Amino acid sequence: MKKSIFILFLFFTSVSFAQINELGGFLGGSNYMGDIGRENYIYPNSPAFGVVYKWNMHPQFSLRANYTYSKIKGDDKDSDNSLRQFRGLNFTNSVHELVAGIEYHFFKYNLSKTGFTQTPYIFVQAGVVNYDTRKYETTVNNLVSINKRTFNFAMPFGVGYKFKLAQNIGMAIETGFRYTFKDDIDGYPRTLDGVEIDYSNHNDWYVFTGITVVYAFGREGCYTGRFF
Repeated sequence: MKKSIFILFLFFTSVSFAQINELGGFLGGSNYMGDIGRENYIYPNSPAFGVVYKWNMHPQFSLRANYTYSKIKGDDKDSDNSLRQFRGLNFTNSVHELVAGIEYHFFKYNLSKTGFTQTPYIFVQAGVVNYDTRKYETTVNNLVSINKRTFNFAMPFGVGYKFKLAQNIGMAIETGFRYTFKDDIDGYPRTLDGVEIDYSNHNDWYVFTGITVVYAFGREGCYTGRFF
């Protein structure tokens, strides 16, 4: 028992000496996948930007947290679907996302002079997203849109490739998909000419694609342990 505790102590101590932090920004684009507009999985059509923090707990693992903002939009006139083009619906929504999770590097990675300085990676995260919900109500003379900010659960996952730009500076190119567990980013069913049109088919997705540039800081130390 004492031996096991001692081994665990050495393991976590070796990890702590290997820790290094990364802080930077994200710049790219967003696109929406749902009931309105284009049906492409990756088709950035609106700017997105944010901040990212990573804690490299191991050369092949990082804990990461992101805040990202973007205008999510969709327009049936841009769709290749003739039925959507005829329907002619559109929407715009502002999205604030705060998520955290884990990143796995396929190769050992760090930004030191002697380490591996490039690798593909995958990530999975969980967090919250804040956006407008829109409900349409018919008054005596016209159609009124009622907006209200709401929070929803988000589960981003995606892939990327990162590499060293300069000493302590790294860049990554990544795409992340977000499943929102609801169908209200593009609005609720609406009424046109007194007839309710329900265009809801499935829960909404949105995608962020772009680059991150980070600055690495903190003591790196000598890492000799491994997870697997």
